[in-house]
Amino acid sequence: MKTTLSKLILIPVFLLLISCESIDGSIYTADHPVVTIDRSQVNALNCVYLYNTEKRETGWNNSSATANAIRVLKDQALVAEGNAIVIRDIYSQDEYREGYQIDSAGIYVDVYKCPFNKVKDEN
Repeated sequence: MKTTLSKLILIPVFLLLISCESIDGSIYTADHPVVTIDRSQVNALNCVYLYNTEKRETGWNNSSATANAIRVLKDQALVAEGNAIVIRDIYSQDEYREGYQIDSAGIYVDVYKCPFNKVKDEN
């Protein structure tokens, strides 16, 4: 009886733990219309400077925190009709919230509007 009861409790707990992953992996693999370029490309393409900004985000580790911050900054640039960013600086740090350690990353970027050649679909 105890063994059956413990198995019945273990199954929902196991399912709950598996279902706790809430990250949509497609946001990291999908291409974003805003690209990351460097200063030499800005000069070669004659890009127009729009503004600079900074964002700090948290994540499961430093890499995911950095990816989260870049995604947010690219989304912001898209709203302002920018199509390229140049990363000026990146920093990472550990934060503590309610007794738990959280990885965070901050990124400083410049946002540009560049005259990229757009591929037109003729089909």
